[in-house]
Formats: sequence, structure tokens, C-alpha cells
Amino acid sequence: MSNNSMSTTPSLPRHQNKTNSVQDKILKYVNEIPGIRYRELLRMTGVSNGVLSYHLRFLDNTGKIRVNRVNKRVTRYFSYDVSTHESYVIGLLRQETTRKIIMYILEKKTCGFSDIILHTRKVASTVSWHMARLKAANIIKVRKQNEYIYYEIGMDRLILQDLLSKYKTSFAEKIVDNYVDMINDF
Repeated sequence: MSNNSMSTTPSLPRHQNKTNSVQDKILKYVNEIPGIRYRELLRMTGVSNGVLSYHLRFLDNTGKIRVNRVNKRVTRYFSYDVSTHESYVIGLLRQETTRKIIMYILEKKTCGFSDIILHTRKVASTVSWHMARLKAANIIKVRKQNEYIYYEIGMDRLILQDLLSKYKTSFAEKIVDNYVDMINDF
């Protein structure tokens, strides 16, 4: 039998291998870092803007990823394993100031606006903007007592803690790690 008559497995065309490799990279990052943004993917994959855009559109159209656009300004990418509600909350948690506010309220259970300003070291208008978004998402609630206003977690604390624990590595923030470790110690 000659070498020419031996059967070989057909290989994919070279561009097909590159396509799968790029899409595999994108899927890996989207799964590891739910709520990842375009610029992060661009930097992490090392592909050009057009190539990334093409593959993200392909993965979205084929139902392999979900694209979450907020206010036509912020686009985040999620796997379909993450529910729509979870993706919305994760999108908020990926913002440092919002996450600090949530972590502080989780820790203190009830706190005032000035406490949050001191903790976050942000101006009142910035804290107010974040608080309005958290309130609109029913993550926090406002309680009035006499002439004072207090803030508390408005959604199920266990669900919120579970989200923080489940995705803590994707937030890459020491404050989350410390809080989740503290909760897990109980």
C-alpha cells in the first residue's frame, strides 16, 4: 500500500480554525466574566475591532451569547446561563461605586445617605445617581423613620449574596472577596 492511498482526516481550512479559536476565546471570557464589556474583550482577545465585532455579532445571532444594551451606551455580554434579571444586577455590580454601596448596605443592614457618602468617598450627587438606579432596580429600598431616611437591601439578601459569591472573581475587587468570605464564615 502506498503512502498516497492512506486515508487522512480532513482538516478545516486555516481561516476556519482561526474563526473557531477567536470565538472560543470570546466564549471563554464571556463565561468567566459575565457582563464583560466590548473594550475588555478587545484587550483580552487581542483581535482587531472589526474582527471582534464580527464574531460577537455571529455569536449573538447564533444564540451563543446574549447582548445586554443599557441606554444605548453600555453594552455587556453574557452567556445564556445567566438569567436576564441576574445579568441586570451583575451589570450594576460591575460598577465599583454601585458595588461599594451595595456591599456597605449589606454589611450595615441599614444606613443613612451621609454614611454612604463617607464610605464611598464620593460627592452627594454621584451617590444619589447610583442610589436612584439601585432603587429603580429594587435592589435597595428607602425607609423613613421620623425625619430620617434609611436605606436597606430591597431584594432577597440571599439571592444578592449568592450573585456576589457566584461571580466574585469576575468583579476582581477585594471588597467583594472580603465580604463574601465574611458571609461564608457564618
